[in-house]
Amino acid sequence: MTAALLGWDPVWPEVWQPDYQAAAAGAAESGFFRAVWDISGAAEELEAGADVWFTVPGERAGVAGHGVVVSSPYGFHDEDRRGQRDQPVLVDIDIDALLPLEEHIPLVHLPPVLAGLCPGGGDLTILDSSTETDLRHAWARNVSSTNGLGPALLPGSLPQAAVRWSLTSRYESDPDAARIALAHYGPSCSVCGFDPETVFGREGAGIMQVHHIVPARLVTDDYDLDAAVDLVPLCGNCHAMAHSGFPDPFSPAELRAMLAAQGVSPHAAHVASPGPEQLRAEADARALLGLGGRENDWAARKAAD
Repeated sequence: MTAALLGWDPVWPEVWQPDYQAAAAGAAESGFFRAVWDISGAAEELEAGADVWFTVPGERAGVAGHGVVVSSPYGFHDEDRRGQRDQPVLVDIDIDALLPLEEHIPLVHLPPVLAGLCPGGGDLTILDSSTETDLRHAWARNVSSTNGLGPALLPGSLPQAAVRWSLTSRYESDPDAARIALAHYGPSCSVCGFDPETVFGREGAGIMQVHHIVPARLVTDDYDLDAAVDLVPLCGNCHAMAHSGFPDPFSPAELRAMLAAQGVSPHAAHVASPGPEQLRAEADARALLGLGGRENDWAARKAAD
């Protein structure tokens, strides 16, 4: 599959290029920002599914982002000031990672061959397979994907043939909301007390996930996330177990009760197993909200014991 470098000057963009800051914000919020790109210089070489990396020109030239071509080339007629008609060739690109301008990867941190390939604003350069592989490795090495939101792949770290798209909760994937929740609750899992940094050292910092505790049936179009209330820190194991609950995810209290029932001691002394009263209160709250119970409701059975 062909890959390319696309030039993008954030200060003086081409008239058809999107605003850099708006595209970066859209990609961060939704996972991608769709843009229309002029590829007239390589219309027959760039096809749907191709990886593209965005480069910024100038004295601080470097790689600033990644995207994927999601359409076949197409065109429309445009009339210039002299009345002549031209037909640019366009593609749709989903921009899935765009770095803040002060954090782009300078050329000195990239394979030397790329120094002579970085296009100017609006231009493009087709990469051979060897250069594409070198760029992919350099991109993955220089851009950290450790954001505390689970084992998400860094866009561009693998060829498109090796990845698949999947849906994820926006609330659990929002880095700003996650930081608020972790600042509020601390870096330990709310169920088992596991603290990655304590166990793994500095390398474990920032990998704790967050879990959205509001049942899906209560998330309406006008729902507003309260990160300090609606998100709780959960390690990967406890997070997976929480989402195994049906019809709603298991609550942290239910999961702590499960651990206690198995005689498993939490990692942290401050994580206490819930008593029957707390479990009964959760079951009553679900009933008041009209959520009903689970099939073979675990919490209700434990509360009745």
